[in-house]
Formats: sequence, C-alpha cells, structure tokens
Amino acid sequence: MSNQKTKLTKTFVDSVPLSPNKQVFYRDSDLIGFALRVTASKVYVVERRIGDGKSSVRVLVGRHGELTPAQAREKAQMLLAQMAAGINPNNEKKKDKDLKLVNYAKETQQPTLMTAYNAYINERELGVKSLEDYRMCVEDYLVEWKDVKLIDITRKMIQEKHVELTIRSKARANLAMRFLRAVFNFSIEHYLDVNDKSILDISNPVNTLGAKKAWNKIRKRKTYINEDQIPDWIRAIFSYEDRGQALETNRDFLLTLVLTGLRREECESLHWSNVDLIYGNIIIKNPENGEHILPMGDFLFELMKKRKRAIQSDWVFPSARSKSGHLENISKVRAKINKLCNVKFTFHDLRRTFGSIAESLDYGQYTIKRLLNHKKEHDNDVTAAYIQVSDKRIREAMNEIEDIILKNYKNEFMVKFKAQNN
Repeated sequence: MSNQKTKLTKTFVDSVPLSPNKQVFYRDSDLIGFALRVTASKVYVVERRIGDGKSSVRVLVGRHGELTPAQAREKAQMLLAQMAAGINPNNEKKKDKDLKLVNYAKETQQPTLMTAYNAYINERELGVKSLEDYRMCVEDYLVEWKDVKLIDITRKMIQEKHVELTIRSKARANLAMRFLRAVFNFSIEHYLDVNDKSILDISNPVNTLGAKKAWNKIRKRKTYINEDQIPDWIRAIFSYEDRGQALETNRDFLLTLVLTGLRREECESLHWSNVDLIYGNIIIKNPENGEHILPMGDFLFELMKKRKRAIQSDWVFPSARSKSGHLENISKVRAKINKLCNVKFTFHDLRRTFGSIAESLDYGQYTIKRLLNHKKEHDNDVTAAYIQVSDKRIREAMNEIEDIILKNYKNEFMVKFKAQNN
C-alpha cells in the first residue's frame, strides 16, 4: 500500500484523478489500515495482518459514490475490529455467498403439495381406499394448495383450512389434515440436500391441530343389520332382479360382503388369482394390513365355483361400465334393495353385521381379529404372536355365520350351485 497519507474527505476523494493503468493507494491519516484504492474506479479498502499471519489481508469496503467517506470509515472500523479479533472478513463473505447459493438451491428445489403427493404415492404401497381418499384430498379438499410449496404452508393456514373443511364435513376435514400430515412427514425425510439434511427445515405444521386440540371428534358408526332384520334383508337379496344381471354379480357381491366381512374396496377389486378354488380360501393382499387368508364357508365356496365357471373376466365381480373393469360402488343397487326390504344399510354395515354375528358366537378375540383382518391394537401384544388360530377353526366360524345369515337359503342354493358346478 502506498505511503501517501491524507485525511480521506469527500473533497479530497472527489479531486483524485482516476488511474486506469495502475493502482494508486491513499492511506487515511486518522484510521490506520483504511485507504482509498484508485484505478479506473475509486474504492475504499482496509488492510492489516490477522493473528500470526506474515502478510496483510486486504478487504473491500465499498465503492466511492455508493458510500460516502464517512460511511466507508464507519464500515472500515467494524472490519478492522473483526480482523483484530482474528476474523478474516473475506472468508466470512465467502461463507455468506455460499450460504446464499445453498438457500437459493433449496428455494428452487422446494416441492409443491402436488409434487410431494406424487412422490409419496410412488414411494408408498397404499391400499385402494387410501389412494382414493388421498386423490380426493389433493383434487378437492386441498385443491387450492396444489401448486403451493410445502415450506409456505403455515400453521395459521392449516387452522383456517381445517375450520373451512369442517363446515362441509368433520370427518373429511380430519381426513384432509391426516393426509397433509403424512405428506409432510414423508417430504421432510425425502427431500434432502447434498449434506443429507432436509431442505424442509421445519416441523410439521399440521401438529398445530393437536397442540390446539382442534381435531374434530368423530363418533364411530355402530350401525349394522340386526338378527331380526336379516331374514327380510336376505330375502330381498335373493329376490333382487335387475337389468343386465344374468351373472348375478350385484347379488353375489353383496352376499360375499356380508359372508366375509371384507371391506367394500377389497371385495370390489377381488381378482381370481386371490381366490383359491382348491382349498377354498380367499387371499387379501393389503399393503397396510399384510396378507389375509380367509377360509370360505361351504356356501361361499360353491358360489365362487359357480362364478368362476360362468365368468371369463380376471375379476370376480366384473363390470363393463367401470374404467377398472371391476365393480365400483353400486350405491344405486343398494338404494333399490333398501326400498325392497325397508332395511337401510351401508356397505360397511355388512362388515359390522359379520363382526357382530362372529362376536355373538362366543369365539375368542384372536379368532374374531383374524376373521375381520384387524390390525394389532398394540405393537407390544406379545400374546398375539404365540396364538395361531387354525384354518379349521376359522372355517367352522364362517359356516356358523353363513347358517345364521342365510338360514334356509343356504341349503337351497347350495344344491343349485352344486348342480351348476357339476
């Protein structure tokens, strides 16, 4: 640095001529280490040794015109104080620059709700019902947020959206938020930077609903077809006739629901590869509950053999109208049967009917759990791991349930089915 020393005032700095071909330095006479460097432009700098360094470190303060000499002097004092403490401002600037680049990269990589949803369903093995519910969430309940970045979804937004959806349906409001919570938890672990850290450096904002005790309290439905109503309902099922029912698909579907306790979506999408017509089992492969092997009762076994003989489709309950190729939510048929027997029921009521009959037969809790394919309530249920309910025991229960539900229809139609199957 030049030995020219002078008070760096605005008048002096303005009067200094530019030096395009070489650097000229003017050191401040009052603040040691502060100087003006002149080339094709005029900039303020500071210079001094840091720690035990043998050579001085030069740091840019700012350009004349953007800073006044007084502003430059004030900034120079702070930089020189850092250098005296052993801090290299150039290194700090590099760190700030690198951090800005990292933050910029994070910002450009931040997933939207739709992007995160697609990644989530591709990474997870989800059941048909879950996929249907999640699609409804992203295309209806949270459609306004499809293109919103997860990082921009705040706790306040969550609270307000939950209140808004609750007006439509308490259960659906909870469903939408459980979906969003799952997508957030997945994304926090899925979207990582080069240092293996989450680019979503936030806690899950949906947790605010639990903290505020804002989740809607939903009373579980307990409706089912009681034993006094079963004769009228089963009579309506066997007498039901409708256009295009040559294969008796709707009737057989409803009978299968009530005689197995299967969930509607499981039964609708039942594939022949999941029906064992040698040993008489139905195999349900549910990503959430695992594989469920359910021995069939005698009536259901004959019904399935009858359907297999008459059907060319890969589906047990095919439909020419649905995109999937199998039966889907036959609510109109259910409504007609409601009127026919004056017994109102939902598809899930049939599962509860099956379960209530199983409980009335005084079977143990583990037998009933297997019949209904319920998850273990607690992971520490050690006893469940040691209790193996035999297929013979399950088949006995299935036949007893058939006897109660079908009564005289069981023997009558089994004779017909066997005649058709032979």
